[in-house]
Amino acid sequence: MQDFEVVSQGEGEYEVSVETGEGAVALTLLLGEAEDSSDGLLGPDESTARATIQYLLQHQDAQDLPQYIDIEEVLAAYPDAGEEIGSLRE
Repeated sequence: MQDFEVVSQGEGEYEVSVETGEGAVALTLLLGEAEDSSDGLLGPDESTARATIQYLLQHQDAQDLPQYIDIEEVLAAYPDAGEEIGSLRE
């Protein structure tokens, strides 16, 4: 698992820095619609942010992720994402 840092920017927005073999990759994670998009399973909190990044890094390399990641798009792209991210929050 790659090391990463999550810093809240307020209002469900998080700046994420993922360490890779070639240096750090900077991402912005948008969780403002997390509750509505996941039927209340996920929230716009740091725990969800960390779990979302962990989930995404299980499926893609950090450098292959888009610079802006919206939770709605993650949930649409991966049918099991809501439940998996929810379980990673624990």
